[in-house]
Amino acid sequence: MGVFLAVAFAVSAAVAGAVAVVSRLRRESPLSGVNTFMGAGTAVMSVMGMVQVLASGPTGAWLAATASTVASAAVVAGVLCLSKIVANRAWRVSRRAVLLLAADPAAAAGLALTNPWHHLLFARAEPAGPEGMLVSAPGPLFWPHMAYVYVLLSVSLALVVRARRQAPPGRRQVHAWTITAFTPPVAANIAGMSLPVRLPDLTAIGLSVTMVIAYGALVRSLPQRQIQVAHGQVFDTISDAVGVIDRSGRVLNVNASARELLRRAGFPDEVTGKSLHEIPGFGFALSEDGSTDQTVTDVLGRGVDLHVRTSVVRDRRGQCVGWVLVTRDVTELNRRRHEAEKANVRLREQLETIEALRADLAEQAVRDPLTGLHNRRHLLEALTREVARAAEEGTPLGLALVDVDHFKGINDAYGHGGGDVVLVHIARLLAGEVRHDDVVARYGGEEFVLMLPGATAESAWERVDELRRRVGRAAIGVGGGPLSVTFSGGVAALLPGQSPSDLLRAADEALYEAKRLGRDRVERAAPRSPGAGAAPRSPGAGAAPCSPGAADTGAGAAA
Repeated sequence: MGVFLAVAFAVSAAVAGAVAVVSRLRRESPLSGVNTFMGAGTAVMSVMGMVQVLASGPTGAWLAATASTVASAAVVAGVLCLSKIVANRAWRVSRRAVLLLAADPAAAAGLALTNPWHHLLFARAEPAGPEGMLVSAPGPLFWPHMAYVYVLLSVSLALVVRARRQAPPGRRQVHAWTITAFTPPVAANIAGMSLPVRLPDLTAIGLSVTMVIAYGALVRSLPQRQIQVAHGQVFDTISDAVGVIDRSGRVLNVNASARELLRRAGFPDEVTGKSLHEIPGFGFALSEDGSTDQTVTDVLGRGVDLHVRTSVVRDRRGQCVGWVLVTRDVTELNRRRHEAEKANVRLREQLETIEALRADLAEQAVRDPLTGLHNRRHLLEALTREVARAAEEGTPLGLALVDVDHFKGINDAYGHGGGDVVLVHIARLLAGEVRHDDVVARYGGEEFVLMLPGATAESAWERVDELRRRVGRAAIGVGGGPLSVTFSGGVAALLPGQSPSDLLRAADEALYEAKRLGRDRVERAAPRSPGAGAAPRSPGAGAAPCSPGAADTGAGAAA
């Protein structure tokens, strides 16, 4: 029995040591360091078990039990670290964790080394087995130590089982291997206690099997570790600031862009593990998927515009487990947009100014500069349009041509300035007495044309004759005294088949007739067939001679 146990412990030590060495050489995974530590501790436990089997006195058995107890406490601490890494790939063994987990091994070492004086950890050395092996019997404080060990093992197993339930189906192999690794030491411990003869602790032999399984978990984790590294590299190359927040609002991870953004915002410290509300300037509420805009102040006192998009992370049951925040610095984009908006406003203002100038120029092009009335070009365009519409709709269209009586004598007596005053006065009176749709134009020299849509020959004659009487009653201040002027007019109505020139000719002939009959009167055009009659006379015929070229300067000018 003794030889068999010694060989078993020796094989266990060799296996655990080999796993520790190989794990040390493979540093691709965080599990490598933990496996190395656990393998070394299991190898120590196995060697101490072999010493206990071969020890011939109580001192050797006591020293072997002391070293084995300390090593077992350390190995169990390593099992907890292994489980936390498997459950959370981002977890790492921190200095604080090392100090906390070292408390029990340190206490066990102190009690074991001072045991000969108080016998609280080991009561005594008892013979075990048929060959007289010596085994340390447990003392009063041995059982609290073992309770602590089994609590750590239970917590470790619970962490891995919980992580396996939450992991995607294709990523549960490492969890399964780790759960399996808990079985051999428990089975070895139960087997040692259930035998009818007292034996040294066989847990080390089970742990050597655990180390083989743990190494399998290490090998299985390497592809996932490589994927994790690749994910981390991709995560850090994203130009937007990305942060992962858990359900409690604690920051789990941020990429390089987020760290740079936080540094610019005056928060250079590590934010992982901190609450989101502890980060200055980022006090917005986490909710469902959505986006928001906010402005923070950087270390230079400048405003930084941020667009924050929130995405909820859910587990397989649809429960919210956290959020992913994607933050983009849109300061430059907003600045360019504001500049573009200002440029567009300026451009619209310039276009409106240009359009106003264009409209003003266009209006000036069809206005007589002296009287402000439409000029002859505008009249002909409007007359062509109205003749076509009246012919199409069958509506009447009246046209009147009026001429200031004795205008040459006014120019001779008062000069061209006096003549201009008379023309402006008559133009204002004519323009003030017409309807919205009517057109009043300076036709040439002292002649004016009134186009009266909807007016028959009779109604057009009545309106123009009323205008004649008003002009005759109005006194014009010229040369320091009042001056009364009159005009003669000819009225024509559009006949079927007439063209604009036919209508103008008819009104002109009626005007000529009014002048022939003594002036200061309005005559109607005689009915005639379209196209018949003499050619229309030049503007101003029957009065003072006038050339179209003189229209641009002073009295007697045509537009």
